[in-house]
Amino acid sequence: MAFAQELIRSIPLSAPRLMTSDNGGNIYIVLADNSLVRYTSEGDSTAFYRSISNGDIGWIDASNPLKILLYFPSFSKVVILDKMLSPKLELDLTKLNLMRPQAIGVSSDGMIWVYDIFQARLKKIDEQLTEVISSNDLRMETGALPNPSSLLEQDYKVYMTDSVNGIYIFDRYGSYLNTLPFYTKAAIQIIGDQLVYRTQDSLFAYHLKSGKETIIKLPQASEIISARIERGRLFLLYNNHLDIFRMQTSAD
Repeated sequence: MAFAQELIRSIPLSAPRLMTSDNGGNIYIVLADNSLVRYTSEGDSTAFYRSISNGDIGWIDASNPLKILLYFPSFSKVVILDKMLSPKLELDLTKLNLMRPQAIGVSSDGMIWVYDIFQARLKKIDEQLTEVISSNDLRMETGALPNPSSLLEQDYKVYMTDSVNGIYIFDRYGSYLNTLPFYTKAAIQIIGDQLVYRTQDSLFAYHLKSGKETIIKLPQASEIISARIERGRLFLLYNNHLDIFRMQTSAD
């Protein structure tokens, strides 16, 4: 099976830094001035947010489009936005002795997952900064010290990506399950039973049940900052524009 890619829109951007998406097909992009812009799957801008008080936005989790998480690593701050990209809540992780954690994300029950590298534990915290769940020491569980770059909960499992050790998988209670031998610094996606990740010039879709892998070649791959797939669209972020492709399956 191959995928035909039809470019439907290219949007000029001013030095974009980060991109993510939600399951409704919306795209969220952080620009050089630390502003966050949301676009529809057709490339229309629908909302805007900008912060100047907490340093650079280092991470976005829009897996719940009603509760968008922004992480500011310089100050170990989390800001939660509503569906209009208006701020609802700000959390200071230093109050839990979490200093610049590298991996953080929204849980399915509206709380926050965060990896504490000093204790080597995956933790869940609530909006009152109460620790609700803590995994065992992952050095003892896995025989290595995880050093993850991203974290995602989907379908009651937590995926923590580590470019050296692989993708760690946990259940919704923070119990370690296993590690997949895929090595990437880029954020992953879980789409149905497919785990999607980018390596060099391709997107790889690994079927979590069958083990079958599909490869999607990307255009101008050496210049790509980020790539996402949502609802039949392929979004490719470059250093001065966003390209939106319509994807269709075709015979090889």
